[in-house]
Amino acid sequence: MSACSTNKGTMINYKTLGELQTKDYVDHLAAAGKDYLNYEDVKTIKLRPTSIEFLEGIYERLLTNNQTILNITEKPTFYIIQNKSPFIFSLPRSQFFFSSALIERYLKSEELFVAAFAAEVLRSQRFIYEKNIMIPLGFYSTEKMIQLTRLKFDTKEQVNEWTYFILKRAGYDSSAYLNWIQVQNRNTLDFALFLGDPIGISKEEHLFKNFMSKQGILGVEKKLNEANSSKDFYKLLNNIVSGK
Repeated sequence: MSACSTNKGTMINYKTLGELQTKDYVDHLAAAGKDYLNYEDVKTIKLRPTSIEFLEGIYERLLTNNQTILNITEKPTFYIIQNKSPFIFSLPRSQFFFSSALIERYLKSEELFVAAFAAEVLRSQRFIYEKNIMIPLGFYSTEKMIQLTRLKFDTKEQVNEWTYFILKRAGYDSSAYLNWIQVQNRNTLDFALFLGDPIGISKEEHLFKNFMSKQGILGVEKKLNEANSSKDFYKLLNNIVSGK
C-alpha cells in the first residue's frame, strides 16, 4: 500500500515522502549525533526510566499505526539538551533531541509535545533532510546541528501535511499540530535559532490552516488543555525541570 485516503477523499502518496539520500550521507548525518553530544558546550539532562518509557510509548504508537511508512524497528534514543533556546531536531537512526527550554516553556501540553515530536519521527524514519556539506571536524555545535537539519520551505510544508495524517492515524489530535506552528509564530524572537528565517513561519501557519480546512476541519483555532495531559507526561516535565 502506497497511498492513504482521508475521509474527505484527499490522497497522500507515501512513495513521495522524502527523497532518500545516499547511504553514505545518511550514515554521516547519523554519526554527527555522537559528535554533537561530545561538544563541550552541550550538556544533557539524564532521563529517568519512566521518562524513557513514556517517550518510547509515543514512538511505538506512531509507528504501529503508520506501518506503511514508519516501519523501521530501530530502538529510539532521546536527548534533552540544557539550552535556553527552544528547539527540537532529529537525526537518522531514530535519534531525537529536545532543548530543555522548549519543553519547559512551550510544550506544556502533551498533545502539543506529541505533535512536535511526530514531525521529527517522520523525518528520521524517511530521511527527510537537505543534503549539506559536512566537514568531519569531530564536533558539532547546537547551531550547526540545527542548520544541518533545517528544511527548505516547500519540504517543510509537505512534512507538516504528512505529520497531520500520521497523528490522525495514530489516534492523536492532529489539529494540535497547528498549535505547534502557532507557538513558533507567536514567539519568533525566541525561536530565531530554530527557525533561521522567522518570516516564513507566518506563511507556514496560513498554508496549514488552508490545508486543514480542505480536510473539513472548521474553526481550526483551538486552545489546548494542559489538564488533559497524562501523569507520565508530567513526570517527564518534572524530570526536565529538576534536571535529574
